[in-house]
Amino acid sequence: MSFADRITGIFVSPDKTMGDIANKPRIQEALLIVGIYAVLSLVSTYVLSTHMTFVYSIAGSSQSLLNTVQTMSVIIRILEGLLAPLIMWLIITGILHVFAMVFGGKGKYYPQMLTALGYTYVIKIIAIIITIVLYTQLPYVTIDITSTNTFAIISAVSSTAITQSIYHKTGAIVMLLGVIIASLLGIFAIKNSEKLTLTKSAIVVGLPLLIYVIYEVFRVIL
Repeated sequence: MSFADRITGIFVSPDKTMGDIANKPRIQEALLIVGIYAVLSLVSTYVLSTHMTFVYSIAGSSQSLLNTVQTMSVIIRILEGLLAPLIMWLIITGILHVFAMVFGGKGKYYPQMLTALGYTYVIKIIAIIITIVLYTQLPYVTIDITSTNTFAIISAVSSTAITQSIYHKTGAIVMLLGVIIASLLGIFAIKNSEKLTLTKSAIVVGLPLLIYVIYEVFRVIL
């Protein structure tokens, strides 16, 4: 199958397509997909940050120091948005690979598992695009960072004005649905990459997914 056929195939015939990916893993294709998701994650972080204005008023600090602090905070948010998806891809694949081995999996972490699970990020790409659109409608908040409010950035992200917004909540639900659907696709990825039965593959994916869903549901509700 060509790259385009595989992208189409994961929607219309996921089992067959994941079988082809596992038999002929092309890691560069998975890296491209996850890379696109990482860039979109960066865009999502940027859009969210544009709705938060930080005012630095730390007593005894020079304006140049405050500007440096502000610049560094922006750089950190950019790196987090760009690198986190790539790192999580490697870590999650490793966890699922080890878990699959417990059930008798005979696949390889590289390139089979990384490639197959990398393709599941196509679903997450769709979800994060929708989330970015929703984030453009978030309310704007201004946070004053002072010497007595050192955790202001964290409080800004969890600010009621933002997290209680219907757009933020809907975005969280869309991303959660994206993870769930991608995980369902991941069952076929593990089945074909690790040579497991469908039931065992569902268990390998299902247990970590259940923990994640419970955490996210409580996070959205609270």
